[in-house]
Amino acid sequence: MPKMPKVKNYTFLFYLIFFVVFLSSMTSAPGANAADTKVGFEKCIECHPKIQQEMAQKGRHEPFKKYQCSSCHNPHASNHEYLARNEIGTLCKNCHKGKKRSFDKKYSHLPFEQGECLKCHSPHSSKNPKLLTARGEQLCFGCHDDKEMFSKKNEHDPARKGNCLTCHSHHTSDYEELVEKNPERICVTCHSVTKKSHFNYPVQSADCMSCHNPHGSNRSKLIKKNLHKPFAGKKCAKCHNPAGSADPLGIKSKGISVCTTCHPLVEEDFKKVNTHVGEGVFCTDCHSPHASDEAHLKKAKEKKICTACHQDTKERLKDKNNKYKHPLVMEGKCTDCHRPHGSDFELLYSTDEISTCVDCHKRHASFTHPVGKNTIDPRTKGEITCSTCHNLMGSPHDFALRFDQKKEMCIQCHKGY
Repeated sequence: MPKMPKVKNYTFLFYLIFFVVFLSSMTSAPGANAADTKVGFEKCIECHPKIQQEMAQKGRHEPFKKYQCSSCHNPHASNHEYLARNEIGTLCKNCHKGKKRSFDKKYSHLPFEQGECLKCHSPHSSKNPKLLTARGEQLCFGCHDDKEMFSKKNEHDPARKGNCLTCHSHHTSDYEELVEKNPERICVTCHSVTKKSHFNYPVQSADCMSCHNPHGSNRSKLIKKNLHKPFAGKKCAKCHNPAGSADPLGIKSKGISVCTTCHPLVEEDFKKVNTHVGEGVFCTDCHSPHASDEAHLKKAKEKKICTACHQDTKERLKDKNNKYKHPLVMEGKCTDCHRPHGSDFELLYSTDEISTCVDCHKRHASFTHPVGKNTIDPRTKGEITCSTCHNLMGSPHDFALRFDQKKEMCIQCHKGY
């Protein structure tokens, strides 16, 4: 058996072992390097003196309270703003996972969904609870136009007091508009609903927002601005079964005929080559049968109605990388280009696609890349149109091009170059 080599420098060996043990204890024992962490924090405030003021506030973020700047920031370099270790939303959710999967619900507050936690919360400290940047309605009205919502003659009491969270959840919800409970139940939490006040119809389990604005209205009882004619004339039985029947809330006619009987022009649109009507689709998917604050009794803003079904468009609009979008898309004016009920042209355009675009982009009618029936896309063998090169719903490239215009766009077809 070979002899072990002798260690001549025992002093060196002692210090080596001591250093290894000491380093191990520093990295494994919680709080063992607290003093060094504070020294590091003091180094940070040499360049960031305002952070010292934030540290003096009572409500502090736990890592910040413990001087752990590097738990969120990389002190040297990062691909993210503020030298964050990750995207802000991802960084926050690494620690804040929500109680009982509360973050995994169907509907999300847009800043939460896009990982923009700092729109509502301060990352270091705040004088407000939950590190909020403001209190109550002041926080909500930073994004939501209070003048549009709360400048009406009659106001809902919680809305008037700025108690938004009485009805709404702040992060996620299983229900639209982030309401805390099923829309058919949330109102009766505070309000008693009687048959007498609704022409003897049993509306206790109906959607109150079909008639009432939950924030405010110039009409009494918070009734919305625009009224369906039968509703305005209190002629419920024009569409519904009589109040005393076995199924009073049922409609009198089958399918869309209950609507097209009074709206024959819409029925003509439904007979066109491309139509919005189909199995499982009904008029009330887009329109309110009673009252609405939108024109044509739309249930909501066009953008919201359309993206409820067109999820691919919704994802493109949400994608932060898609900086370039058609102005009408950004404004949510879908029906400026598309017919809402039916059309004899593809994608429900009012006319053919090229004519629809040229209505506004007149300069392109005189000079442009060849388009139309006499031009063929070698990839699809179909005709080249405006949307062959442009994705109007969202693109990371100038002019909403599908690829970079310098070269990549062209070589999709012109392979020889």
